[in-house]
Amino acid sequence: MKKSLYRGAVLAGLLLAGGELTARFGLGLGDPPLSQTHPSIEYLFAPNQDVQRFGNRVAINAYGMRSNPFPMAKAPGERRVLVFGDSVVNGGTLTDQEDLATDRLQRQLTGPEGSVTVGNVSAGSWGPGNWLAYAREFGFLNADVVVLVVSSHDVADLPTYQPLDPQTHPQRRPLSALWEGMQRYLPRYLPGTTKGSETLPAAPAGSTDQWRRAAATGAADLKSFLELARTQVSTVLLFQHPTRNELAHSHQPGRALIAEVAAQAGVPVFALDAALKEAVDRGQNPYRDNIHINEAGQQILADQMARVLIASGWRPISRS
Repeated sequence: MKKSLYRGAVLAGLLLAGGELTARFGLGLGDPPLSQTHPSIEYLFAPNQDVQRFGNRVAINAYGMRSNPFPMAKAPGERRVLVFGDSVVNGGTLTDQEDLATDRLQRQLTGPEGSVTVGNVSAGSWGPGNWLAYAREFGFLNADVVVLVVSSHDVADLPTYQPLDPQTHPQRRPLSALWEGMQRYLPRYLPGTTKGSETLPAAPAGSTDQWRRAAATGAADLKSFLELARTQVSTVLLFQHPTRNELAHSHQPGRALIAEVAAQAGVPVFALDAALKEAVDRGQNPYRDNIHINEAGQQILADQMARVLIASGWRPISRS
């Protein structure tokens, strides 16, 4: 009897250890990027993280950016670009650090004249209120260029300052990789439950009073953000990112409102539609889902930002 219990305990221990190792090293669980609440920004990534997730590296610097570390002061000859956005720019844990449009852009713009730093100022479901609060809190870190990548629905995406959902925005390390897999991801695949599922934001109808009020607030925050950037940075650009449905059908109502606000602030607007549609027409899928772009989409975004910057006077890319 004692031998059977002992063998059972040993087997259970081996199974747990094997499950932990599989979850940690096979699935990349156990070390998620952590978020933190903020009184004005709503939430952002906790500073100074460098983790592996699903085989992808996620780097968060001292300013809560999804970027490698860089100091506040620029080095001699350094040029600096800050790219603001939401989960599209952030890429999430399914995108490796080197595959982000911002990291790609940094490599494309770096030439013999000096180094280039591109900061990725983003988090999932950020909107104009979040970007404005971030800029007021951290400033623009001596940037030469500020780029905003915005989708139609972003204009009505307002901060709520609600407690963070640990399923989507963990603030603490899980007890173990196996525990995280069971508690955070397993319920998604159990019948009759959607616990822990991450749903995409609903497309605004554009005709409800609630949406119009939210869009008016978001538009005011967007205008304040763009005007603040223009007072501190020499070049400010706005890129409009379409969802896959918009690319195939028509734009959501927030699209025109965003362009109107940018025009009032004196900020040029560039659409990503043609480049994304060209990729689709070639048989390439640049989307991970209806909203988010995959590695191919990140490359397209980087190429379009580089093209506009070079056309506006940025020195040519070094091919050496």
